[in-house]
Amino acid sequence: RVAPAPTSTSGGRVSLEHVVFRYEPDEPLIEDFTLEVAPGETVALVGPTGAGKTTIVNLLVRFYEIIGGRILLNGVDYRDLSRDEVRRAFGMVLQDTWVFTGTIRDNIAYGRPEASFDEIVAAARAAHVDNFVRTLPDGYDTILDEDASNLSSGQKQLLTIARAFLADQSILILD
Repeated sequence: RVAPAPTSTSGGRVSLEHVVFRYEPDEPLIEDFTLEVAPGETVALVGPTGAGKTTIVNLLVRFYEIIGGRILLNGVDYRDLSRDEVRRAFGMVLQDTWVFTGTIRDNIAYGRPEASFDEIVAAARAAHVDNFVRTLPDGYDTILDEDASNLSSGQKQLLTIARAFLADQSILILD
């Protein structure tokens, strides 16, 4: 197996220190938020709709910039890293699944096109999608259309989980 090249963001430690963020200058959303996540640790952010859970995810991957505080990836301030480098540290499965026109194999391997078929199958097994894929006439070579209408929402979600497992990033976010 070919492991992703180590970067300054590999390792999995995430620190949010006194983070402040607002979409609108006069409307506080996140004020003095602090969280430390060690490598291998599992953390769940729970709360009602609109509480800021997805906003925290968006801040972690630098879709937005924080107003105050710091976000560190393995002790490195993420503002000292390129957006691409920050985003490579994270494997993500979002609420809205994203698949593209192509085979199931290609959809799982997105982000790691050099992955072997055995690695793709291992990721699919870990995500509990392998059994379903093997029931399809063309298996992993089944072509998905743009909206993957030939799959259920749950099956699409499992494919994106398999994709995240195959990417094998040090930090996995399920939103």
